[in-house]
Amino acid sequence: MTAAQKTAKAKFKQAIAYRQKTGVSLKEAFAHIYGKKVGAVKKKVTKKVVRKIVKKAAPKKVAKKKLTSRDYDKRYQAKKPGKRISTGKNYPYIEGNTYYENRANRSDRGKLLGVDEINISYLEDLNKWIKILNERQKNLKFYKEQLAEARKLKANQNIIRYNQAMILNSKILINSSKKHIMNIKKNIK
Repeated sequence: MTAAQKTAKAKFKQAIAYRQKTGVSLKEAFAHIYGKKVGAVKKKVTKKVVRKIVKKAAPKKVAKKKLTSRDYDKRYQAKKPGKRISTGKNYPYIEGNTYYENRANRSDRGKLLGVDEINISYLEDLNKWIKILNERQKNLKFYKEQLAEARKLKANQNIIRYNQAMILNSKILINSSKKHIMNIKKNIK
Protein backbone atom coordinates (compact mmCIF):
# COMPACT_ATOMS: atom_id res chain seq x y z
CA MET A 1 0.00 0.00 0.00
CA THR A 2 1.10 3.47 -0.71
CA ALA A 3 1.45 6.18 1.89
CA ALA A 4 -1.62 8.01 0.57
CA GLN A 5 -3.73 4.89 0.81
CA LYS A 6 -2.51 4.29 4.37
CA THR A 7 -3.44 7.82 5.48
CA ALA A 8 -6.83 7.50 3.76
CA LYS A 9 -7.50 4.20 5.57
CA ALA A 10 -6.54 5.75 8.93
CA LYS A 11 -8.80 8.76 8.37
CA PHE A 12 -11.64 6.46 7.34
CA LYS A 13 -11.32 4.56 10.64
CA GLN A 14 -11.26 7.88 12.55
CA ALA A 15 -14.43 9.03 10.74
CA ILE A 16 -16.27 5.79 11.57
CA ALA A 17 -15.21 6.06 15.23
CA TYR A 18 -16.38 9.70 15.38
CA ARG A 19 -19.64 8.67 13.76
CA GLN A 20 -20.26 5.98 16.36
CA LYS A 21 -19.52 8.42 19.20
CA THR A 22 -21.68 11.32 18.02
CA GLY A 23 -24.25 9.67 15.76
CA VAL A 24 -23.71 12.07 12.87
CA SER A 25 -23.75 11.08 9.23
CA LEU A 26 -20.64 9.74 7.52
CA LYS A 27 -20.36 12.88 5.44
CA GLU A 28 -20.35 15.08 8.54
CA ALA A 29 -17.78 12.78 10.21
CA PHE A 30 -15.40 13.14 7.23
CA ALA A 31 -15.91 16.89 7.34
CA HIS A 32 -14.93 16.92 11.03
CA ILE A 33 -11.78 14.85 10.41
CA TYR A 34 -10.59 16.92 7.44
CA GLY A 35 -11.54 20.19 9.20
CA LYS A 36 -13.95 21.33 6.50
CA LYS A 37 -17.51 22.56 6.69
CA VAL A 38 -19.10 20.16 4.32
CA GLY A 39 -22.49 18.64 4.46
CA ALA A 40 -23.56 19.90 7.85
CA VAL A 41 -24.83 23.13 6.32
CA LYS A 42 -28.58 23.19 6.64
CA LYS A 43 -30.57 24.69 3.85
CA LYS A 44 -32.68 27.68 4.70
CA VAL A 45 -36.34 26.88 4.45
CA THR A 46 -38.00 29.48 2.31
CA LYS A 47 -41.60 30.15 2.90
CA LYS A 48 -43.67 30.13 -0.18
CA VAL A 49 -45.46 33.39 -0.50
CA VAL A 50 -48.89 32.81 -1.85
CA ARG A 51 -50.16 35.88 -3.57
CA LYS A 52 -53.80 36.03 -4.23
CA ILE A 53 -54.61 37.28 -7.66
CA VAL A 54 -57.48 39.63 -7.31
CA LYS A 55 -59.24 40.24 -10.57
CA LYS A 56 -60.30 43.79 -10.86
CA ALA A 57 -63.87 44.19 -11.84
CA ALA A 58 -64.23 45.69 -15.26
CA PRO A 59 -65.65 49.19 -15.14
CA LYS A 60 -69.32 49.15 -15.83
CA LYS A 61 -70.18 50.52 -19.19
CA VAL A 62 -72.82 53.14 -19.12
CA ALA A 63 -75.21 52.62 -21.97
CA LYS A 64 -75.45 55.70 -24.12
CA LYS A 65 -78.90 56.88 -24.83
CA LYS A 66 -79.74 56.34 -28.45
CA LEU A 67 -81.16 59.48 -29.94
CA THR A 68 -84.31 59.24 -31.96
CA SER A 69 -85.10 61.34 -34.99
CA ARG A 70 -87.29 63.52 -32.78
CA ASP A 71 -84.34 64.20 -30.48
CA TYR A 72 -82.26 65.32 -33.45
CA ASP A 73 -85.11 67.48 -34.75
CA LYS A 74 -85.44 69.25 -31.38
CA ARG A 75 -81.98 70.71 -31.90
CA TYR A 76 -83.27 72.86 -34.75
CA GLN A 77 -85.72 75.71 -34.80
CA ALA A 78 -88.77 74.82 -36.85
CA LYS A 79 -89.01 76.43 -40.27
CA LYS A 80 -92.13 78.43 -40.96
CA PRO A 81 -94.80 76.97 -43.25
CA GLY A 82 -94.22 77.73 -46.89
CA LYS A 83 -92.44 76.75 -50.07
CA ARG A 84 -89.76 74.05 -49.90
CA ILE A 85 -87.48 72.49 -52.49
CA SER A 86 -86.69 68.81 -52.01
CA THR A 87 -83.25 67.39 -52.62
CA GLY A 88 -83.28 65.76 -56.02
CA LYS A 89 -81.64 62.63 -57.30
CA ASN A 90 -78.42 64.42 -58.27
CA TYR A 91 -78.38 66.85 -55.35
CA PRO A 92 -76.47 69.27 -55.04
CA TYR A 93 -76.21 69.67 -58.82
CA ILE A 94 -79.89 69.41 -59.64
CA GLU A 95 -82.62 70.39 -57.21
CA GLY A 96 -85.72 68.29 -56.66
CA ASN A 97 -89.41 69.11 -56.70
CA THR A 98 -91.02 72.16 -55.14
CA TYR A 99 -93.65 71.56 -52.49
CA TYR A 100 -95.50 73.54 -49.84
CA GLU A 101 -95.36 72.74 -46.13
CA ASN A 102 -98.53 73.58 -44.17
CA ARG A 103 -97.01 73.45 -40.70
CA ALA A 104 -93.85 74.51 -38.93
CA ASN A 105 -91.49 71.61 -39.53
CA ARG A 106 -88.27 70.95 -37.65
CA SER A 107 -87.09 68.25 -40.03
CA ASP A 108 -86.55 70.88 -42.70
CA ARG A 109 -83.57 72.05 -40.67
CA GLY A 110 -84.11 75.63 -39.67
CA LYS A 111 -81.59 77.46 -37.49
CA LEU A 112 -79.72 75.40 -34.94
CA LEU A 113 -81.03 76.11 -31.44
CA GLY A 114 -78.78 77.04 -28.53
CA VAL A 115 -75.82 78.02 -30.68
CA ASP A 116 -74.98 81.67 -31.20
CA GLU A 117 -71.87 81.03 -33.24
CA ILE A 118 -71.94 80.15 -36.92
CA ASN A 119 -72.42 76.46 -37.51
CA ILE A 120 -69.31 75.03 -39.19
CA SER A 121 -71.31 72.70 -41.42
CA TYR A 122 -73.08 75.71 -42.97
CA LEU A 123 -69.71 77.30 -43.77
CA GLU A 124 -68.48 74.06 -45.32
CA ASP A 125 -71.65 73.88 -47.42
CA LEU A 126 -71.19 77.49 -48.45
CA ASN A 127 -67.60 76.88 -49.58
CA LYS A 128 -68.66 73.74 -51.47
CA TRP A 129 -71.45 75.59 -53.27
CA ILE A 130 -69.20 78.52 -54.18
CA LYS A 131 -66.80 76.04 -55.79
CA ILE A 132 -69.70 74.42 -57.68
CA LEU A 133 -70.87 77.85 -58.84
CA ASN A 134 -67.39 78.74 -60.12
CA GLU A 135 -67.18 75.41 -61.94
CA ARG A 136 -70.56 75.98 -63.60
CA GLN A 137 -69.58 79.49 -64.66
CA LYS A 138 -66.41 78.10 -66.28
CA ASN A 139 -68.54 75.53 -68.12
CA LEU A 140 -70.87 78.28 -69.36
CA LYS A 141 -67.92 80.28 -70.67
CA PHE A 142 -66.49 77.17 -72.38
CA TYR A 143 -69.80 76.36 -74.15
CA LYS A 144 -70.18 79.98 -75.31
CA GLU A 145 -66.70 79.84 -76.85
CA GLN A 146 -67.53 76.51 -78.51
CA LEU A 147 -70.75 77.95 -79.95
CA ALA A 148 -68.96 81.02 -81.35
CA GLU A 149 -66.28 78.82 -82.91
CA ALA A 150 -68.89 76.45 -84.40
CA ARG A 151 -70.74 79.38 -85.99
CA LYS A 152 -67.48 80.77 -87.46
CA LEU A 153 -66.63 77.46 -89.03
CA LYS A 154 -70.25 76.94 -90.17
CA ALA A 155 -70.35 73.62 -88.35
CA ASN A 156 -73.12 71.03 -88.38
CA GLN A 157 -76.46 72.25 -86.94
CA ASN A 158 -76.45 69.42 -84.37
CA ILE A 159 -73.21 70.74 -82.81
CA ILE A 160 -74.63 74.26 -82.64
CA ARG A 161 -77.88 73.02 -81.06
CA TYR A 162 -75.94 70.92 -78.54
CA ASN A 163 -73.84 73.93 -77.45
CA GLN A 164 -76.97 76.10 -77.18
CA ALA A 165 -78.67 73.46 -75.02
CA MET A 166 -75.60 73.18 -72.80
CA ILE A 167 -75.48 76.97 -72.39
CA LEU A 168 -79.14 77.00 -71.37
CA ASN A 169 -78.59 74.11 -68.95
CA SER A 170 -75.54 75.83 -67.44
CA LYS A 171 -77.53 79.03 -66.86
CA ILE A 172 -80.25 77.06 -65.05
CA LEU A 173 -77.67 75.29 -62.88
CA ILE A 174 -75.93 78.60 -62.06
CA ASN A 175 -79.23 80.15 -60.98
CA SER A 176 -80.09 77.16 -58.79
CA SER A 177 -76.66 77.19 -57.14
CA LYS A 178 -76.95 80.97 -56.49
CA LYS A 179 -80.31 80.35 -54.79
CA HIS A 180 -78.79 77.60 -52.72
CA ILE A 181 -75.91 79.85 -51.64
CA MET A 182 -78.43 82.51 -50.59
CA ASN A 183 -80.33 79.95 -48.49
CA ILE A 184 -77.13 78.88 -46.76
CA LYS A 185 -76.25 82.50 -46.03
CA LYS A 186 -79.70 82.99 -44.47
CA ASN A 187 -79.04 80.06 -42.13
CA ILE A 188 -75.66 81.48 -41.11
CA LYS A 189 -77.17 84.83 -40.10
